[in-house]
This record gives sequence, C-alpha cells and structure tokens, in this order.
Amino acid sequence: MFELSEEQEIRAKKLHDESIVIDATALDHVATKKRWFDQARSGGVDVIWVTIGGFAGMANTIRSVANVLRFIEKNSDVAVQVKNSKDMRKAKQEGKMGILFATQDAACLDGDYAFLTVMDNLGYRVMGLTYSESNMLGDGCGERTREERGLSFFGLDVVEEMNRLGIIIDLAHCGDATTMDALKASKAPCLFTHANVRAISDSSRNKTDEQILAMAESGGVMGITALPRMVNNDLRAASIDGVLDHIDYVVNLVGVDHVGFAGDFTDSIERVKLGEMLPGTSYGTSAKAAPTQGSGWAYWRVKQPNMLGTLEERDVVPYAKDIDNLGKYPNVTRGLVARGYDDDSIVKILGENWLRVLDNVNKE
Repeated sequence: MFELSEEQEIRAKKLHDESIVIDATALDHVATKKRWFDQARSGGVDVIWVTIGGFAGMANTIRSVANVLRFIEKNSDVAVQVKNSKDMRKAKQEGKMGILFATQDAACLDGDYAFLTVMDNLGYRVMGLTYSESNMLGDGCGERTREERGLSFFGLDVVEEMNRLGIIIDLAHCGDATTMDALKASKAPCLFTHANVRAISDSSRNKTDEQILAMAESGGVMGITALPRMVNNDLRAASIDGVLDHIDYVVNLVGVDHVGFAGDFTDSIERVKLGEMLPGTSYGTSAKAAPTQGSGWAYWRVKQPNMLGTLEERDVVPYAKDIDNLGKYPNVTRGLVARGYDDDSIVKILGENWLRVLDNVNKE
C-alpha cells in the first residue's frame, strides 16, 4: 500500500475525522442492516448516498423507501435522512450518519415523469437516468448500441423536469451517447456518482476524457469507485493505489473540484463468503447462476464480461485491495496525504465537492 510518517498519520486521521466524509454510492443494505451500517461508521463515513429502488417500478421503489425509513426510525440516535448540505453538517455535529436518497436507474418512473414529483416529496436528491441496460430514456453502458443511442424525447423531458425539481442527474451507468446528450441538455450540474477513467481501465462503465471534461464544465463531480475491473484492466491487480491513480488523473484533467469517492460496496459478496444464500432473483439463488433476464449485475457479467469481469470473478475479486469495504475508507485519506495533496484538496475530495453540487442544484 503506502507508508506514512507518524506526522502524516496524525494529519490524515485529523483530516478524516474533521471533514464531511461522503460515500456517494451505497446500496440499501448499508441503510437497512446494522452490520454494514456500523462498518461504514467505523470507516468514519458521515453521509451515505443510498441507492433505494429505482430499478423496477414505483411501487417497489416506495417499498424500498419504507424499509429505509423504518431503519432510520429504529436507529434515530445514529441515523437521519438528509436532503442538503445543511442537513449533512448537522448530522455530523450530532454524531449521526446522514442518509441521502438516490437511485441508479429511472425505470421506476414507469414511463411517466410526473412520478418525479413523488420522488421529490420522498426526499430523493439524485437519480440515475439508466442502469447498464437500456430503458425508455436511453441506453446504458452495457448495451451494444451505447455509442449511438442517446436520449429519447422522454429522456429529454425527464432531464428538464429533474432540473426544475432540483433532483441531480447521475450519468454513472449511462452509455456514451446518452451521457453526452444529457450533459448537453441539462441546465444543472451532472454527476458520475460511481465511475472511473476509461483511459486507465477501458471498461465501458468508465468515462472518456471528453465526457469528464463535459461533466466538469457542467459543474459536476465524479466519484471514483473500487470495483476492480473499473480500476485496472487486470482486475486481479486492482488496489488502493489504482483508485488513487484515477483520482490523480481526474484532478490533472479537470481540477480537484470535480472528484470524490463512491464505494458501491455490496453485501452479497460477503454473504457468499459466509456461506449464506443470496436473495432469490431471476438469476437463481447463487451468484454463479445463469441470468435469464436482460438487466441486473449478473446479466452484464455474462454479456459484457469486459465491463466488470465474469460472474466467477465477482466472487474471487470483489473490490480493489485495501479498499474493499467502507471500514477502510480512511485509506483513501491516507493515500491522498501520501501523494502530497494539501488539506483543502483532501477535504474537497472527501465530501465538500459533493456538498457544493447539492447547494448549486437542490432547491432546499
């Protein structure tokens, strides 16, 4: 990994403890299961942007929201829903984990962007336009037509309505043409909440220099993630140093104001290691079961193994070395110190960049 002097270790710990530390992509298990919630807390995370529903209709999305709200109610001494930077700073002051509602897909809209008003009222502040597959808005990053098929008319309407409501547009999983269309259409900053640099690792889940430049021009931020194939073409070689390489690249390309961190850590890999069964899905009850539907993480590991790796690799190489769960988030701060970043830059990368976008976009 890297070695720090005693003085550097003290500085890194102080920065991590005093900064607003944000994980810009957490799955809902972090906000519904105490084990993983506590793991995030142990890593000094102050705010998690939680993927809640979004994939399969409005009813399922509302059900997912209800589960998270119940968790918050039962754990109100340490958890609170947040919607803006003021809420997040207050949560940190009170020693609570702030939970911001987000999605990675707009399939939940069921073809009617009026549902965005419902999501707004539920407290959603970030929404992905597509997951890796195509939907009514455009193409995801896993589709064979991702370089040609951009936003549909409905997609353009959704972008306009999200701008009006102050819901931030996330393009992390969008295909190339959809990404650029949305960046051109949006009047507000857009995010790549969990995407890395394609010039370093050529996964179609990663973003090109052109896309990163356009994102920065919009005023947005991209969250570097620890998924191994997104970190390194040889996913077995992915490490915290590779994650830091992606951060360095973005900083050198567009400046330190446009980069953060997003773990995108899943509990299912740990559950496989513990010998537990995965929840029953259309892919079966095992991570190695063959998928039969055109969506979801398993489908893309069969159809596009170059994007994230194979089904088998998901179990044996889950995340980059030394940053494989939120409890190890302090290694990001330690690495930034080791690479010579100044205090102001580190504070921005840990959370302030995300807060700036929230302040610029959200109405509250």
